[in-house]
Amino acid sequence: MTPRPEHNSSWELDQLHRDEITVAMNWVIRICQEIIRDYSHKTFWVPTGSPTSTPPTMDHLIESATGVLNKLQRQLNCAETIVSSAEQERAKRQR
Repeated sequence: MTPRPEHNSSWELDQLHRDEITVAMNWVIRICQEIIRDYSHKTFWVPTGSPTSTPPTMDHLIESATGVLNKLQRQLNCAETIVSSAEQERAKRQR
């Protein structure tokens, strides 16, 4: 989160939170688009790294799935942290 001087008005902090949440969610959408672009064909997941037409091994499937899920989870965790922090700060101001 962005450091906030104590003299900011409630409106300014709300605007800052809106901006931070919007940026975080834009990055979630970008990661989803990137995953779709890089790891799918006609909206179906396609494991990466198998140059032959042979079916991927179970190890390869797990590795490929884990890579996609980790990439998405990192971005989701970041967005959740930003939203949670904004909620906590807002709750403190409303007391």
